[in-house]
Amino acid sequence: MNATEMTQTELVERLLSMTHAIEQAASLADWPEAARLTEARSPLLMSLTANQEPAALDMIRRIQAIDEALLADAQTTQNELHIEFEVAIGRTRAAGEYQRVARL
Repeated sequence: MNATEMTQTELVERLLSMTHAIEQAASLADWPEAARLTEARSPLLMSLTANQEPAALDMIRRIQAIDEALLADAQTTQNELHIEFEVAIGRTRAAGEYQRVARL
C-alpha cells in the first residue's frame, strides 16, 4: 500500500513502525540500514497533512521524540568515531616516525 492509498492514521502508524525500525537499526549501530530506512520514510513524512486526529498527533509526537533521541545518539557516535579516528591517525604517524628513525 502506498501513501496515496492510506488514510492519514494508517500513514502515521506506518511512519511510527518505520521509526521503530530505524531506532532498532541505530541501537545495533547499523547506520547504513538506519539511513536506508530514513530515506524510505522521508516521502511518507512528506505525505502527511496538517489535519490529524488526536491519536495520530500523539504518534507524530512519539516519532519526533524518537527522532530527536536518534539524532543525539548519532551525533554522539559520530563524535566518538572522530576521536577514535584521530587516535588511530596519531598511532599511524607515530609508527611511521618510529620506522623512519629506525632506518637511520
